[in-house]
Amino acid sequence: MIAQARITSDTTATVHLADETVEVTGGDLPEIRDRVKQVFISAARSGEDPVDVVIVEPDVHHHLRVEPTGRISGREADERPPYGPAIDDPLIAPPSAGLPEEHLPTDDTADLSSIDAESLSAPGSGPTTGEHAAIVDGTTGELPSVRSHRAGRRRAAAMPPSNAAGDDESSAASARSGPSAQSVPSADSAVSAASAPSASSASSASSAPSAPSASSASSASSASSASSAPAVATAPVPSPAASTQKRPLAPRSATPADSRPTLQDLQSSTAKPETVKATRGLPGFITRVTRGAISPRPNARERRETERLERIRRPLDGPRNIAVVNLKGGAHKTTASLMIAATLGVTRGGNVLAWDNNETRGTLGWRGVPTDHHRTAVDLLGDIDRLRAPHASNADLDPYVRPQGEMRFDILASDEDPGSAASIDDQAFGELNDALSRFYRIKVIDTGNNVRASNWLAAVKNADQLVIVSTVREDTFNAAAWMIDELRATGLSEQVDHAVTILSHSSKGKFDPTLRSRLLAHFGAHTRAVAEVPYEQQFVDGSHLEWSRIAPATKEAWLDATSVIIDGL
Repeated sequence: MIAQARITSDTTATVHLADETVEVTGGDLPEIRDRVKQVFISAARSGEDPVDVVIVEPDVHHHLRVEPTGRISGREADERPPYGPAIDDPLIAPPSAGLPEEHLPTDDTADLSSIDAESLSAPGSGPTTGEHAAIVDGTTGELPSVRSHRAGRRRAAAMPPSNAAGDDESSAASARSGPSAQSVPSADSAVSAASAPSASSASSASSAPSAPSASSASSASSASSASSAPAVATAPVPSPAASTQKRPLAPRSATPADSRPTLQDLQSSTAKPETVKATRGLPGFITRVTRGAISPRPNARERRETERLERIRRPLDGPRNIAVVNLKGGAHKTTASLMIAATLGVTRGGNVLAWDNNETRGTLGWRGVPTDHHRTAVDLLGDIDRLRAPHASNADLDPYVRPQGEMRFDILASDEDPGSAASIDDQAFGELNDALSRFYRIKVIDTGNNVRASNWLAAVKNADQLVIVSTVREDTFNAAAWMIDELRATGLSEQVDHAVTILSHSSKGKFDPTLRSRLLAHFGAHTRAVAEVPYEQQFVDGSHLEWSRIAPATKEAWLDATSVIIDGL
């Protein structure tokens, strides 16, 4: 079966998933479509698999595939039934759709004091009521009107006493009896975005369920402050049965006067489903032989490779830094920096810099393709004002960086003069970083071995993604483990938690399975991902990197590692 979204009006929709139904409301049709897509993306990420969906609108059906990465592409329609109603069933808006907001029995205007709690309770059980719609915390930026109700799940809300003395008193009692710790779906699901109460809105907080358990302390304080809020104007609920219906809140923002479709609406409704043809294996052979007349879908391996390349090629919001670290020499930091930069350059088409930020004499410049100059970061720092000028261009960088040909990245070497006393400190690093960010989308920064060097710390603090590299030798993985402890002790735990560990095999021999499992467990407990790359003969002789000589298995492993790294950007 496939997931289904039914857009029932310009301001309402219902999403039917395998294990839940989500009511969505918004200010206009584009907003509704965007929120529906966010629900599907959250479902794909939660299941870690693509989700095939159909979006049903009047006179048009959109058959789509939603990837965990957030990519949405067209697909061919098939015979699988959808969750929820049949696709061709009439689109029926929720009962509240189209009503003026002042006429809706929303959470902040409903008075439950006239309902007898005992009449709604089963014998021997406590009071049970219908579900209260959640009020969002306006400071979180979450979707304010996406609400999930899972099958078989009921959220309890204490009923006010039926013998209230007066309007004000009964309202106050209702506020004091509001729930203070309720269970809601996971915080990483987009459909739970409306579950946190607003601390600044005392009148509505009294009836809103609290935030997830991770923020229960703040939820409790919000509930206690809400209990002393003044009573608000109330309207009676029509019947107990009505209170149990899954009814979305009306949109809080007024619908624009002109709700006619836009260019984006036209393009989305007329877009043809994308046909993906196989290019490899037997399916690819059939496609080539028949010249596309018969075009089977790509096999699992080709789909995986395509998805991996799309992850690496995804657009970034701005320049990003990747810092490659280990405090031990010989830990493969330089080769890792080269391979990450080369993989990014080949797959993304350039705009990548490998920067040797070693506080002493680094070797990144030696390991790259030779050029006709020997200028380094120190020389570039001396002419930094040229790069700061408004008319500066990439051509102004040519005298200082070393292009790497078919690998489509540049190298900025560290000082190579053994008699030089020049060095790069944290201030100089900042000046270089700001200037280079104008010209490179991604900078891969090779670091030195001194955790207390100011330029080393500056590189780590300015990293959008930390990459901890280690071989499977005892001295290098112990150095990596010590560095992690040191970073946490100096207040950089967040960088470590977000880091990726790369274990580089340093010999052709088999990796001791016991040691391997211990390393995976240790670094997996500290960093968000651990990747392994195989032994590569070309790295041993110390010559400059030649992409054509790299073994296919090594390229595959670095593609996997780089896609995980890019996920963090």
